[in-house]
Amino acid sequence: MRIQTKRNQDNNLEHQKNYEKYIFNWMDWFEYIVRLIVKGCVICYLFYDTWKMCFLLIPFAYIDFLVMRKRRLEEQRKELTLEFKSMIEAVATGLSAGYSLEKTFVESKRDLLLIYPENTAIIQEINAIVAGLQMNVPIEQLLQDLGKRSGIDDIANFANVVMVAKKSGGNLVRIIQKTVNCISDKLAVEEEIETMIASKKYEEKIMMAMPYGIIFYLRITDGGYFDVLYHNLLGILIMTAFLVVIQLADVWAKKIMEIHI
Repeated sequence: MRIQTKRNQDNNLEHQKNYEKYIFNWMDWFEYIVRLIVKGCVICYLFYDTWKMCFLLIPFAYIDFLVMRKRRLEEQRKELTLEFKSMIEAVATGLSAGYSLEKTFVESKRDLLLIYPENTAIIQEINAIVAGLQMNVPIEQLLQDLGKRSGIDDIANFANVVMVAKKSGGNLVRIIQKTVNCISDKLAVEEEIETMIASKKYEEKIMMAMPYGIIFYLRITDGGYFDVLYHNLLGILIMTAFLVVIQLADVWAKKIMEIHI
């Protein structure tokens, strides 16, 4: 019976959401396809003057897919971090009221439902924690599982601290409150950095759009200016190389402005 219960616990943990992966929903696919079609039309018209070169855009389509998935992952992790902060604030309140750690997670669900709808990630996670507690899974194991699946250092560190505190009898209220303060300070610094580099990101978008704008302007004002580069092998190679340089510059610029705390 114990072996079967252990297997059920392991299966429940394995089937929880992995936040280091992102599965596109229909809205994501719609946005991606629209962006791809618009970008394909612009590139085929400006760089090759023919729709027959669409197959050359396959590598760029894959790069755009990876970039979009990475952006969605970052948004997902940031949202989970904010929701987790709310959860441990509710847990700290429950501990201050005299509840046990396990009881506070059960009670914190009521507070979280006042803030977040049922389908949000943190509500799903608190449901999983409550279900795990009902199956006698240790709370530290449930938190460590969430830390591993989330890929968020704050959650993983919190789980490790709770495990050590339960073994050594540390002050959980103080530990949790300190964790809340650390996460709040980290989020505040990230928001300040985002504000400081917002103008630079806007400038980067303008700079990446300028090559397309220049080519479009020349094609409109002087239709035969680029004829020597169209419909011949050398011209295709030159325009493809130019397009690759633009894409690499875009990736490099975004990489420079990625600041992790």
